[in-house]
Amino acid sequence: MGTKTRVGLALLWTMWTANPAVGADWSLAPAVTQKSEFNSNINLTFARPISDYIFTLEPKVDFNYTTEISQLQGTLGLSGQHFITQSQLDHIDQNYQLKGQCQAAPRLDLSLNSSYIVDTTLQQELLVSGLVMSRTPRTAILVNPGVTYHITERFRSTAYYHFNRVLYEDPDYSDYTSHLLGLTFNYVLANERTTLINSNNLRTFLYPGGSSYKTLGIYLGANHKFRENWEFNLLAGININNSNFATQVLDYSQFPYYRTVRQGRTRNTTGTPYFKVSTTWSWAELSMGAGFSRDQAPSAYGYVTNYNRLYAFMRYNLTERWSWTLGGDYFLTTQASQTNDIDYTYYNINTQLAYRLTERWSITPGYRFSQRDDLTGHRSAQAHSAWVMATYAYPLYYQK
Repeated sequence: MGTKTRVGLALLWTMWTANPAVGADWSLAPAVTQKSEFNSNINLTFARPISDYIFTLEPKVDFNYTTEISQLQGTLGLSGQHFITQSQLDHIDQNYQLKGQCQAAPRLDLSLNSSYIVDTTLQQELLVSGLVMSRTPRTAILVNPGVTYHITERFRSTAYYHFNRVLYEDPDYSDYTSHLLGLTFNYVLANERTTLINSNNLRTFLYPGGSSYKTLGIYLGANHKFRENWEFNLLAGININNSNFATQVLDYSQFPYYRTVRQGRTRNTTGTPYFKVSTTWSWAELSMGAGFSRDQAPSAYGYVTNYNRLYAFMRYNLTERWSWTLGGDYFLTTQASQTNDIDYTYYNINTQLAYRLTERWSITPGYRFSQRDDLTGHRSAQAHSAWVMATYAYPLYYQK
């Protein structure tokens, strides 16, 4: 089954679950944003950084359709980017997402998430693998159906499948496909504040040339609400990994007369820790959050990474019109597939101040500092980015 067929079935499924005969609430939130940005190192390269002014126009529509037994949410968005000096990088990014869920029976829920994203801003690859690539189109197709069965009022299980296909326009990067089968159990304790979690999954990452990476993950954890505005999540366990990657090796069988390079295979089985912890607080005027995660993921560079991510954010509503946000991310990335030994770190600190001119107009200036370090090659790259965004939103509501 091709990727276009998968996406088509996902769209049909989510549309079908929304029963038009049931009373429903509709909301549409069309918006358009114009962003003017200066970036001192647009590709975050180690040598000869290129700076440029980037003008972006982003029209999008968020929608929500809710009935007593189903919900359908989605985003349809475009992002047209124009570079003043590097006009060959001009591109129209795309972001189409659908999330649907339906109560098929009193104890049975169905869900499906699907998306089609074309991105050239470095951010999608960074969030997925912890690595930075150049501004080349990255197309990601996702289909994620799931089934939840409520065994009792406190105990439920969820089975799901995750398909992801990632394609790169630049031939220097490697396309890949990933499949994931998962089974999760959740049990709510008598205090109704703590949920015990067991998550199990089997993942396969496939690269051209027959290279593959398989992972069996077994995790235990809990979600606990200290208060209505304070939540804590913890999930930890182990990934049991098996890699089979193509590599080049030197053949010394005819030494000292000559040496040859032949294609070989690198096979390895290891166990690595998995860890994910996060917490959020929210008050009337202030919301905060922080988290740390360690997991494995495929990347554009043709190998699987062990990535560690630490993040924190804060949002403060200064007045009814003014709000301020501050956040940052830190990534430590190493290679899991053992075809070479390269370690990278990346971190950024960003802040922005939003001013709501009217109910529909807002102005948002912001700044971000980014640094990328190659720990193996002892190289560093930095980027400063400053921008101003103007957004016009026109939300619509309809009740049937």
